[in-house]
Amino acid sequence: MVVATSGAAVDRGGSAPVPLLIAVGALTFVCACGGLALSDLIGRVSAIWLANAVLVYFLLKHPLRMWSAILLAGLGGNFAADLVMGDSLGTALALTACNAVGVVVLSTPLAMMSLQSDLSRPKPLYVFYALALGPAPIASALLSAVYFHFALGRVFAHQALDWYATDALGYSIVVPMLMTVKLDALTKMFGRDQILVTLLLFGVLAGALALNFFARYPIAFLIFPAVILITFQRGFAGGALALLMASAYLMIPVLAGDGHVLPTVHSLRSQIIVVQIFIAVIGFSVVLVGAALEERKRLEQGLAQAIVRAETAREEAIVARDAAQRANRLKSMFLATMSHELRTPLNAIIGFSELMHNELYGPLGDARYREYCGLVRRAGHHLLSLINDVLDMSKIEAGKFELHRQPFDLREVVHDCLELMRDQASKGAIALVEETGDRPLHVEADRRAMKQILLNLLSNAIKFTPRGGRVAVRAWAANGVMTLAVADTGIGIPADQVASLGNPFVQIRSSAGASHEGTGLGLALVRALTEIHDGRLSIESTAGKGTTVSVVIPCAADDEMRAA
Repeated sequence: MVVATSGAAVDRGGSAPVPLLIAVGALTFVCACGGLALSDLIGRVSAIWLANAVLVYFLLKHPLRMWSAILLAGLGGNFAADLVMGDSLGTALALTACNAVGVVVLSTPLAMMSLQSDLSRPKPLYVFYALALGPAPIASALLSAVYFHFALGRVFAHQALDWYATDALGYSIVVPMLMTVKLDALTKMFGRDQILVTLLLFGVLAGALALNFFARYPIAFLIFPAVILITFQRGFAGGALALLMASAYLMIPVLAGDGHVLPTVHSLRSQIIVVQIFIAVIGFSVVLVGAALEERKRLEQGLAQAIVRAETAREEAIVARDAAQRANRLKSMFLATMSHELRTPLNAIIGFSELMHNELYGPLGDARYREYCGLVRRAGHHLLSLINDVLDMSKIEAGKFELHRQPFDLREVVHDCLELMRDQASKGAIALVEETGDRPLHVEADRRAMKQILLNLLSNAIKFTPRGGRVAVRAWAANGVMTLAVADTGIGIPADQVASLGNPFVQIRSSAGASHEGTGLGLALVRALTEIHDGRLSIESTAGKGTTVSVVIPCAADDEMRAA
């Protein structure tokens, strides 16, 4: 049997190499002569026709640019065999043309759909069988039946059926074997680590053949499970060798007139047909079982590779997570250290600018100096506020921010914050409104954190509210839940930016595309302080109309607050 190597040598030039063409012509000549000799022996009924199957194999294993040369070489060998075996020139030409039609009809669609590379896969194999059992042998059988009917007077139906059977069997059994059996698989099967089991498997088949030969009654049905067992254990390579072994055992005694192999039938023609059907069944089973095993092997390899990739990805994710956590800790440590280092000289700048601004030790002289001192003082306070925010954020991210819960009246915090922000609001003619009711709102939380939350919300509201606008602070408590809301009549927030607010260093942009002064830490700090209180932050905004930011925090409260 001719087997496919794991990587067929393909000429890179524009035509097929001469040794390849000689091999194609010689093999098709030998196969055709053998088939014709058997046909003459048993009365125009051939065994499995191998010549066309061999030619199809060579076409499928080589690129389209070589096909014309390969086809001419193979058909030339077929034509020469017809002449050598005694056919007339006209008959030889007609038979060669019929064979050419079948070969082209089978090979061309597979090549056009790029399915010829691996017939061990289900889809290419199904398409191949559809062509090998359908249009390819049918077309050549009909053409041959027409010729023999009109030229030699043979019965059209019998001629077409005989041609179809031998051609279809040759295609469907031989081609898949040639395309799927790899030389390295054969070598591996008889390698040092597998040879004992391989010999044992073929010994089982040999035992089944011997039992069938020497038994009083033919029991050829034992051959089938033995061949399938070898296919399961050794794949296409083992199945192909087992099928060759079984085919030789079944065919040679029949041609020699020995009746031990199969139940005695009345004619050699009938015996040949029975043997062909038996071999065809075994061959189909070997191909289908082998394809299923190859597909399972590919799936198992794919699954193993996927598991390896998933494990690798998991390990990489763990490494990346650890690196990110380490980087985050280093960042927090850096921010905390730098914030402390920056606050020391900054406090000195603010302190001395306060002394100069208040002219504690005498007048400064020119009014512009007082103006500049005021600018230095305000810039210092602003920078200190930013540094404090960064420090608090770094503490929260590092898990070192400690809450100091204590009972207090929330209205006092609201009042203090409004007083601190009133000067800033007055510069923009913005009205600050307190809407907390006339009864105490006793809650239990971190007072400093609540003050920081409210100051940041007020600062943002004033910053984004146009001159003459209004900012209102609302606070209420019920059922152990405190709500603190700041509503403004400012520029509002576009809908596509609301979701990103509350993340560090994220600011909204005005319609002109410019961002406002600040780092974007204020709202992020509000969210962080709210969440460590087990609360939540919500933002409701309409562009051009205003924004309401609400902080909802669960907190213990006394009876007076619950009654409010």
